[in-house]
Amino acid sequence: MESRRNTVERRAFWHNQKAVKTLFHKRGLKCTPQRLAVLGILQESPRHFSIAEIHKKVKRVLPGTGLATVYRALEALVDLGLIVRVHLEDGCHSYTVAPIGHQHSIVCVGCNRVMDFAECPIEDISKKLSTETGFTIQNHFLQLYGKCRTCQ
Repeated sequence: MESRRNTVERRAFWHNQKAVKTLFHKRGLKCTPQRLAVLGILQESPRHFSIAEIHKKVKRVLPGTGLATVYRALEALVDLGLIVRVHLEDGCHSYTVAPIGHQHSIVCVGCNRVMDFAECPIEDISKKLSTETGFTIQNHFLQLYGKCRTCQ
């Protein structure tokens, strides 16, 4: 439940277009209508969307938008930390608004359903590895694969 509340809070924060535009400009990026459309689509739903689904929805708002433009918009939004990319078992990706705080995903290998979770077993391992190796670990990525109840 905590993860869902964080996602709702994050969506509300990024609905403030002034904050989004400020973030783009601070990073030296243009805040294009296409980037705003992609972000807006992801803000509308708590679910994860494939690139094809996002492209289809963007074309409804901005008909001349090509698939390559959507890819570039997604990359920019991921780089800004506004959205997150989930790697699916079939090699494709899905996208959703980035949560507040820490979050990882479980992907169903049967239907590609994605479930997010906040508990992070990597924190203790990261601290230990940092001490042992001298690395300052800045980030990590954890994603689990399995079968959801429907696909079992």
